[in-house]
Amino acid sequence: MGKRGPKPQFTNIACPNEQCDLYGLKGQDNVIGNGTYESRGGKTRKYKCKHCGRVFNDHTGSYFSNLRKNEKTILLALKMAMKGMSIEAIAEVLEIQAATVTRWLALAAEQCDKVNNSLMKNLGVTKIEMDELWVIVKKNSSTNGKL
Repeated sequence: MGKRGPKPQFTNIACPNEQCDLYGLKGQDNVIGNGTYESRGGKTRKYKCKHCGRVFNDHTGSYFSNLRKNEKTILLALKMAMKGMSIEAIAEVLEIQAATVTRWLALAAEQCDKVNNSLMKNLGVTKIEMDELWVIVKKNSSTNGKL
């Protein structure tokens, strides 16, 4: 049974719907909790904007938004690629498909600035190295005929 009483306010969460009048504004009392679900081995909280009705979760708008593998594995694959490992070697070590690693690298390259700002804080990786990641992905995808 759940706890009785007032539910926590989600004042630090903003609506991600660009058509919403309260888009990106925190502390407007428009976001309410809408349950949780099991995702990637942990609980993910769902939210609902009372103003526009949009339902979203903790991962909405993040790099991990539509990825099914757990975040630690994805981050490890990115770190391995930045340290110079081949896509095939990464796939073999992590026991996943090389196409999956290529897709993760392509997503990271597309969101280079977003990844740098939020995830790559303590890695000692420069922005130039992240840009080189995109060059590696393009080179590998053109030789494999993918992407």
